[in-house]
Amino acid sequence: MAINKQDYVAKIATASPLKLVIINFEIIFDYIEESKKNINNEKDFDFNIFKARQFLSELRGSLNMKYEISLQLLNMYNYVDKQLAIFLFSKKLEDLEAGTKVLKTIMSAFEEIEEQEKDKTAIMENTDAIYAGLTYGKNGQLQEFVDIRHNKGFKA
Repeated sequence: MAINKQDYVAKIATASPLKLVIINFEIIFDYIEESKKNINNEKDFDFNIFKARQFLSELRGSLNMKYEISLQLLNMYNYVDKQLAIFLFSKKLEDLEAGTKVLKTIMSAFEEIEEQEKDKTAIMENTDAIYAGLTYGKNGQLQEFVDIRHNKGFKA
């Protein structure tokens, strides 16, 4: 599977609440791409569509329904979920295109809002600080360096 979970762990640990929504979209698109690659492998195909739908369900569950826009987003997320379900059975890429187009449009809107967001404070505090780079070893070979400060989770 080409989805690099370690990359997402680092992104999530330093993400603002709005960035977490965008990361959720990225994960959905990764699973959709994996499903396309595995269209002939039923087990992997089904798994990837299931995971994409699961993350889409997370987006639906995070909506605050006291705002009018949430109802509109809910309808769009339901439409995308329906398209994923159709794609699950038809395995026709054209059944997926309309749904991914809607998701990309919504994600773009969240990215624009995130760029303008003033408070980009990470939702998680007391997390690992990760510093990575390249350095030359004693024998002149290029070596990877990763320094992780061990602090875990939310600060209580």
